[in-house]
Amino acid sequence: METDVRWHHGQTLAAGQVAEFKVWAELVRQSMGGLHVFLPLRDMGIDGVVHRVADGTYAAIQVKGRTELTPAGQVHITVTGTSLRDDDALVVGVLVDGEQLGRMALVVPESKFRELAAHDVANGREYLTAAFELHEGGRSRWAPFLIARDRLAERFGCSAELLPEPAAGDVISIDRGREGFLGESEVIRRLAEADSLNLFRPFPDLETVEVLARHMKTRRFLGMQVKTAGWDRVHVENRVYFRRSSFRAAPSTYVCVLSWNRGEGRFEDGFLLIPSADIAGIARVDGAWLVLELQPGSQHHRRIDAYRTPLVSLGTVVEGMLESGT
Repeated sequence: METDVRWHHGQTLAAGQVAEFKVWAELVRQSMGGLHVFLPLRDMGIDGVVHRVADGTYAAIQVKGRTELTPAGQVHITVTGTSLRDDDALVVGVLVDGEQLGRMALVVPESKFRELAAHDVANGREYLTAAFELHEGGRSRWAPFLIARDRLAERFGCSAELLPEPAAGDVISIDRGREGFLGESEVIRRLAEADSLNLFRPFPDLETVEVLARHMKTRRFLGMQVKTAGWDRVHVENRVYFRRSSFRAAPSTYVCVLSWNRGEGRFEDGFLLIPSADIAGIARVDGAWLVLELQPGSQHHRRIDAYRTPLVSLGTVVEGMLESGT
């Protein structure tokens, strides 16, 4: 693939990163927070996942950017055939024009990209190229997949005017603390032991889901909000709080509650894996909060025993849920 003059000598990767973050910024700006962006913790072929908060839908995305037009005034997006391994993912092709994206963007499923692209083979490798102009309409095969830059969020079913107005006082506050960070890191580490899971974190971290797992074969998603209940003999914390204004239950979202033994500096052997839809039924309302009563250090609790799972099996359990669709 030809390298743009302004991004020579190994800087093409930097141009790709610029394109990615400009796309993420446009989606967040246009949706006024209705779309949240998750970035991968491990590069497995997907640049990011966009979460439509209104209905919980996730979309896997590959961003492909160019920094110059061809002499014919077209944007050429070229990818290797082996990089398109997920028919459900979307390819977003853009021109990086100085400080902003070009006026049009290509948003097309990988399966359709492979079908419509020009195919070439060089040195035994297959290359696929989409060539499109920066205007709407026309007879190009790519015309149905072009959208104006300022309407990019609409392609994901989310623009500011389509979203309900936030209620007064609905301000999302994130105060994670050291123990909360330890809990999230432990969940990520356990999930990383499952070879079939690709893991993502939201940037910025503004929503219910704090860790997102995607199964590489079934392409299903499972999001987690991680809570850590720290305790010791003197200071026993027996409550976990959820802000009612920002907590959004969804079938693909679970709450993962870990117990941190401060005295021994370790997590307890069991943890809670609770469907987010069940939280309202087992937590009590306390003003702006949902409060889940816990007994740190105890292996028994009549309301939550059904959700208890061995911590060592976290990766295996999530992997199995995404394989079976349960």
